[in-house]
Amino acid sequence: MEAIGLIAVVVLGLFCLAGLILTPLGLPGNFVMIGGALVHNLIVWSMEISWMRLAVVFGLAIIGEILEWILSVTVTRKRGASGKAVIGAVIGGIIGAIIGTPVPIIGTIIGLCLGVFLGAFAMEYVEKKDFTLAYQSAIGAFYGRVGAILVKTMIGVLIVIVLFLGIF
Repeated sequence: MEAIGLIAVVVLGLFCLAGLILTPLGLPGNFVMIGGALVHNLIVWSMEISWMRLAVVFGLAIIGEILEWILSVTVTRKRGASGKAVIGAVIGGIIGAIIGTPVPIIGTIIGLCLGVFLGAFAMEYVEKKDFTLAYQSAIGAFYGRVGAILVKTMIGVLIVIVLFLGIF
């Protein structure tokens, strides 16, 4: 492998690593990996990672985003949460992730999950005035978020494998 090819592989690897770190944080890390594939192709000035392979990983990234949303909402609703609890979970997750940011990576994930739980709990309790129902809704929101993180991260790992199989 030429020096330029090695540089391109390292750049792609860094993009993939960044994407795998960003994905559990609820950010579009899978799309960062696709951007890395495009940069890789620009560096080697060829379509080493083919358009077909790029289309496949783009499709996987879209599926990841859809599954993230479906899992988060479905599991939360399945536990009896109202629409306001789902909104509370989203807002709580954003606030929690921001508050947890000073502790690198793990703080953001913990803040996100705790924020989802507290946001869903608070909105459900305000709406229904029932501690048990609010707690069940919050647990559902937490499970949904954790499941969504795991599924989307697994799709990210699959994207990395597909991209590197296109090179080697």
